Amino acid sequence: MEWGWVTIEPGGQIEFSGARRANIAETERDVRRFLAHLHDVAEERGLAFLGCGFDPFRTAGEQRWVSKRRYSVMRPYLSVDGRRGWDMMCRTAAIQVNLDYGSVADLAAKFTVGNRLGPIVAAIFANSPFEAGALSGFKSRRLAAWLETDTDRSGVSPATIGGFTVDGFVDYALDVPMIFVRRDGQYVDLAGTSFHAFLESGVNGTRPRFADYTDHLTTIFTDARLKQHVEMRSADAGGVDDLLACEAFWKGITYDSSSLAEAERLAPNLDRGGFARLQGDVARRALGAETEGVCVLDVAREVVRLAADGLRRIAPEELRYLDPLIERVVDAGECPADRLIREYESSWSADATKAVAALRVA
Repeated sequence: MEWGWVTIEPGGQIEFSGARRANIAETERDVRRFLAHLHDVAEERGLAFLGCGFDPFRTAGEQRWVSKRRYSVMRPYLSVDGRRGWDMMCRTAAIQVNLDYGSVADLAAKFTVGNRLGPIVAAIFANSPFEAGALSGFKSRRLAAWLETDTDRSGVSPATIGGFTVDGFVDYALDVPMIFVRRDGQYVDLAGTSFHAFLESGVNGTRPRFADYTDHLTTIFTDARLKQHVEMRSADAGGVDDLLACEAFWKGITYDSSSLAEAERLAPNLDRGGFARLQGDVARRALGAETEGVCVLDVAREVVRLAADGLRRIAPEELRYLDPLIERVVDAGECPADRLIREYESSWSADATKAVAALRVA
């Protein structure tokens, strides 16, 4: 499709990647067109597609894996040492917003803010309180799964702690253990190999190529990820309104220089352990989290207002996309999971299957 690409994630999650667009209205058009197609598929086959951060019903043992060569290498590696990598790969889904940048300084600011605001954004969009048909004890079960996946390559990027530099990022990326390289259409298992060592002498006769490094970057899953663009990855999947609100949020924060500078000042500035503790609290309590001196709701309200200020200056016609966050976060102090939990405990009579109608996107 000229307006986007559809791929299948390991557990069958449907990922729509939109084409580059100049404004949010164009993204909305593409997403709604895609969901209309998905709705037709759902109607024809008796399916329901949900927008949420974690599979609310299937257990890891029930989950079937999509057959892709890449996953055949990643699957065993991400299962060792008590990791929840299989949950992450098969049962989670997120909203991801890709941003371009105009200079090294712009890159540094966007990447830093994307990571340091990651726990706050996770709280704003927390939308996965269920697991195996019941409340899980988390408001973002997706984030909880990530926190038990692989600390070498997830969480807040260490390259943003203490100040971002391109050289510092490259050093960090080279320290992240490899998973694979591609040769002649096949995935060669190099799981756990140091990229530094691979650069120096190769492994078992496999010599390094530049494409190996770009592939390696796709196996780093920090809250903001750096490839040819900056990819913001902290929000649970949700419905169309949340997807567009997330895009409007990041646009207002990062494309207006005043908002970007203020966001960098407001964002939590912790060490790696502090960020991990903050994320753990956010996974359970979302906007109610208060850890490491960070009152998440207070920061969330401020950064939503900051995003609105930024859009007001650079794209006032797009302010309407932030309305769900103004209503839910600024006015009510709630995330999507709060509303799901309230319904589950009252009108749904503890029947999680009632969440299907609330979460259905097609």
